[in-house]
Amino acid sequence: MAVEGQVEVEGQDERQQQLWRRARVLATSAAALTLVLGLAVLVGWAADSRVLTQVRPGFPAMVPMTALGLMFTALAELALGTKRPGWRRAGSLLGLAVALQAGLVLTTYAWSTVAAHGLLRELGGRTSPQTATGLLLLGLALALRDAPGRGARVFQALALSALGVSFTLLLAYTFQERRFYQFDAYGTGTAVHSAVGLMLLAVGAVLLRPERGFVSVVLRAGAGGMMARRLLPALLLPVLGVLLVDRAIRQEALDPRLAWSILEVAQTVVLAFVVWRAAARLNALQVEQQRSEARSEDDARTQRRLAQENARLHARAEEASQAREDALAVVSHDLKNPLTTIRLGTRLLARRLQATPGTQGFQQQVDSIDRAARCMQDLIHQLLDAARLDAGRELVMDRMPEPLEALTREALELVASQATERNLRLEHTVPGELRVFCDRPRVLQVLANLLGNAVKFTPRGGTVMVSATRDGEAVRVSVRDTGPGIPQADQAHLFKRHWQARDTAEQGSGLGLYIACGIVTAHGGQLAVASDEGAGTTFTFTLPLPPGDFPAHPGLDSLGSQI
Repeated sequence: MAVEGQVEVEGQDERQQQLWRRARVLATSAAALTLVLGLAVLVGWAADSRVLTQVRPGFPAMVPMTALGLMFTALAELALGTKRPGWRRAGSLLGLAVALQAGLVLTTYAWSTVAAHGLLRELGGRTSPQTATGLLLLGLALALRDAPGRGARVFQALALSALGVSFTLLLAYTFQERRFYQFDAYGTGTAVHSAVGLMLLAVGAVLLRPERGFVSVVLRAGAGGMMARRLLPALLLPVLGVLLVDRAIRQEALDPRLAWSILEVAQTVVLAFVVWRAAARLNALQVEQQRSEARSEDDARTQRRLAQENARLHARAEEASQAREDALAVVSHDLKNPLTTIRLGTRLLARRLQATPGTQGFQQQVDSIDRAARCMQDLIHQLLDAARLDAGRELVMDRMPEPLEALTREALELVASQATERNLRLEHTVPGELRVFCDRPRVLQVLANLLGNAVKFTPRGGTVMVSATRDGEAVRVSVRDTGPGIPQADQAHLFKRHWQARDTAEQGSGLGLYIACGIVTAHGGQLAVASDEGAGTTFTFTLPLPPGDFPAHPGLDSLGSQI
C-alpha cells in the first residue's frame, strides 16, 4: 500500500513536470512564429507586397517599426526561455528596450503635428497607439520575468493585460469595429497580423513561468487544473455565437429578435452540457479520492499492526536474549569450578607421575585430560563473549602499554608445536621498539586465533608470518600464510557468528573470528582480510599506540618508517 501511494505521488509529479514542459515549448513556439511573422512583413515592405504588409485592402498595414518591435520582443522571450543566466539577463534587457521604444512612440502621439506625422510617414510610419501599448506591457513584463517577490506577480499581471489588449483587437476585427483598431484618418491603426503577433507574444509571455500565478492554477496536475483546462475553451463559445448571429443579421438571413433568441437557447444548452460534464468528472474524481483514502486507511491499519507485532517480537527477542545470557552465566559458573578442579588435579598428577618411573603412558593420558579441560574453558569464555557481542555491548578491556614484539612471540610459541608437526616455517618481523595500548590477554587471544587458523589451513612446507608496521597513531599487525586462500564469496561472511565454510564446517565452533573482530573493535581498531584463491590469506588489524608514543610530526614519522 505504501509503495502504491509513493508511485501515485511520483506519477503526479511527473505529470506536473510534463505539463510545465509543454507550456514552455508552447511559449517558445509562439515566439518563433512571431519572429517569422515580423520577418515576413519586412520582406513584404522590401518587395512592396500588400499581402504581407496589409493582408487585405482597407485594413491598416503593419509598419516596419512594429515588425521590428514584435521581432525584438520574440527574441527576448526566446532568450528568457533558456536556462543560461547570461541569455536570460540579455532577454530582460531586450524587453526593457522594447518597453522604452514603445513608450517613446506613445509620447509622440501627445505632441504629434502634421509635420511630425509627415516625417514619420517618410520613415515608414510609426506604430499605432494600441500596438505600442501592447508592446509596452509586454516589454515591462519580460523585464520583470525573473524579478523576486512581488515582481513575479507584476510580470504576470502585465502579460495578462497585454493578452487582453490583443484579444480586444482581434474581436474588433471579427466584428469589423474600426473604432478599436483604427486610430486616425491617415490610416494609422493596428494591423490584423499585428494583433495576431501581440496575441502570440502575450500567450508566450504568460507561459514563461507556468509554475506561478494564474497559469500555475490552470496547469496544475490536480482536479482544479484539470477542470480549468476543460472549462477554458467554453469561454470562446459566446464569442463564436455572437459572431454567427452578427453575420446572419448583417446578411439579413435571420430576424434580429429570432437570432438573439436562438443564441440564448444555444448558449444555455451548451452551458448546461459543460456544467454536466464538469460535474460528472468531479464526481469521478471524488470516487477515486474516496478509494485512495480507503486504501490509505487500510495501509495505516496494516502499519499499526506491523508496528505492534514488531514491538511484541522485539520484546520476546529481548527476553530470549536475557534468558540466554542468564543461562550462559549459570552454566559457565557451574562448569568453571569443576573444570578448575580437573585442571589442578591433572597438574598435580602430572608432577607425581614425572617422579615415578615407568608411567609415561599415564603421563600422555593426563596431558590429554588437561587439554580437553582447557578447550572446554576456552569454549565457555567464547560463548560468554559472543553473548555480550550479540547483546550489542562491547567487551570490557583493561588496556595498558605493551611491547608488541614480546606479545607476538608469545602467540607464536602457542602454535609452535602444531607448526613443527606440519613442517611449517614461522616468520616474525616485528620491530622491537613498537608498543601498543591494549588488553594483553585479549590481543593474545586474537593473535592465537589468527595464527591457529593459519597453521590449520596452510599445507605442509608452507610459511606463516607475523609482521607489524606503524601507521600514524596506530600499529598495523598482519598475519599472512601461504595456504589455499579464501573464496571471494566467503570473505564477506568470515566475521559472522557461527559461520564456517563448507570445507571447514567440522573444524571449530565458528566463534573465533567473530570474537576476534569484537576485541579489535573494542580497542578502536578494525579487522580485515585480503585473500586470493591459491595465493594465501592475510588478516590485518590495527591497535592504538600508547598516549605517549604518538608521533610529533606525521611527515617525520613516515620518513623514519621509510628509512
